[in-house]
Amino acid sequence: MRIASLILLFGLFLGSLNLSHAQEPRFGAGLQMMGTTVDNNIGPGVFFRTSVPLNRDVSFGLGAGLTGYIFEGRDDASYAFDPSASLIVTIPGSGQERLYVLGGGGAYVPFGDTSAPSGPTAHLGLGKVWLLNESSFFLEFAPSLFVGKEETNVILPVRVGVIF
Repeated sequence: MRIASLILLFGLFLGSLNLSHAQEPRFGAGLQMMGTTVDNNIGPGVFFRTSVPLNRDVSFGLGAGLTGYIFEGRDDASYAFDPSASLIVTIPGSGQERLYVLGGGGAYVPFGDTSAPSGPTAHLGLGKVWLLNESSFFLEFAPSLFVGKEETNVILPVRVGVIF
């Protein structure tokens, strides 16, 4: 219920912006390596994002990752789904490289051979994008706080990918 309320508030915020300069959505895909203290594990995964530029320096992004904690073998493997919504602010600069800051909320949903709980997350991260002709290459680190019923944990994804 809390996540739905946050998404509704974020949607109302976006609705109040002047989107006359908004552009077409962009789509991205990449790989991630994610470590977490929720169930003390690390694993590789994939990440997908779509973003809508609101103006030259600000975008709204929706992302989803799927990570497999597979290093302990197939019998003990577990997985995590981590959807998120982010506000992405690009820091102005010259040349073909730009830094950006992203922040927002999401969820951490583990499944498979795990007893780890699922719950909401809040993230704040930093990334770098290299502008190419029709696409961009990105590298980002967006640590999240997992807010559980009894404790708060950390989720540490490192992502690399391409935006079309």
